[in-house]
Amino acid sequence: MIESKPQIERVFIEKSSSLYPLSEKVLNNLGDIPQQEVDDEEEVREYLRLVKDPIGKGKKMLLLKSFKGDFIKPCPCTPHYLGCNYFIINADLNCPMDCSYCILQHYLDNPVLTVHVNTQDLWAELDRFLKTNKDRFLRIGTGELGDSLALDHLTERSRELISYFRDRPRANLELKTKTTHIQNVMSEKPAENIVIAWSLNSEKMAAAEETLAPPVRDRIEAARQVQSRGFRVAFHWDPLILYPGWEQGYSEVIEQLSSKIDPCRIAWISLGSLRFPKPLKSLIRKRFPSTRIIYQEMVNGKDGKFRYFKPLRIKLYQKVVERLITHIGDKVPLYFCMESKEIWKKVLNKEPGSKEEVEYFLSLLPRFDAD
Repeated sequence: MIESKPQIERVFIEKSSSLYPLSEKVLNNLGDIPQQEVDDEEEVREYLRLVKDPIGKGKKMLLLKSFKGDFIKPCPCTPHYLGCNYFIINADLNCPMDCSYCILQHYLDNPVLTVHVNTQDLWAELDRFLKTNKDRFLRIGTGELGDSLALDHLTERSRELISYFRDRPRANLELKTKTTHIQNVMSEKPAENIVIAWSLNSEKMAAAEETLAPPVRDRIEAARQVQSRGFRVAFHWDPLILYPGWEQGYSEVIEQLSSKIDPCRIAWISLGSLRFPKPLKSLIRKRFPSTRIIYQEMVNGKDGKFRYFKPLRIKLYQKVVERLITHIGDKVPLYFCMESKEIWKKVLNKEPGSKEEVEYFLSLLPRFDAD
């Protein structure tokens, strides 16, 4: 298993943020990389307006800045489909990997890898947030607007987050990644409420559509090592993609997973299928001219995103769920990301009435009966 670190070509430091401890740590870990102080991130945007592919170039640039907004927000999910009441921590933005289908290309207005360095403000906000929600179970993570571990060799943020949440057992922290950057995680003491999660696909789709991401077999090996350290792990099959040979492709990866991972230590597995808003389709066509995934017949969903026709999605999910249950068993919680209640019923034979019910289903609350 080879750890591939992102190739940072230049680092921008917001002048007002240069003395934060995390800024100093990142700069020390970066080594001899060209640095440039800026007044604000607008200067970085100006820098990128001159290049042909600002998104691709942004993946080689790093911005250290203070975050002025709320660090913790509900996962944006999507209108008209069932969510899971997940909360996201806006610690780092963007990702050095370049997946063709990635929504961040469209969703974020600044493509530069961004590290928010005002960590003390994050801890204070987390303290307030957990106190306000002390009577409920929470699922919270950092892997929605950027990969949780892709920059961890620079920030070492995973160590601080694991340490913080270890003593707060009514919140499940999920660190979600496509990488094999587990060195910092492996140095930490595990806890039941810390979940390290991997995004998976078939080997063929990973090679074709997930540029700069490690092979799926390496991600599974990283998960095996993290699980052997004592952490629970999770997996996200999202987006599942229809292509010639998809049944065999996904079956092979599920078999790899079952041979490496103890299902009793899998916190959950989520499923979702390829979907994208209309503006992202033209962006994908421009940036990834060789991809074929956007040219299949799709329907405009209730949320305005292109999706596979419902019968195709149901078949896709049913086949993958069938293989998961065959190889991993029926005890691991399975749930859908951004799907309708009808598909929950037809595929999983569950009828959650709200995102709160999905949250309860995933919370494993009996673990806390002794509190």
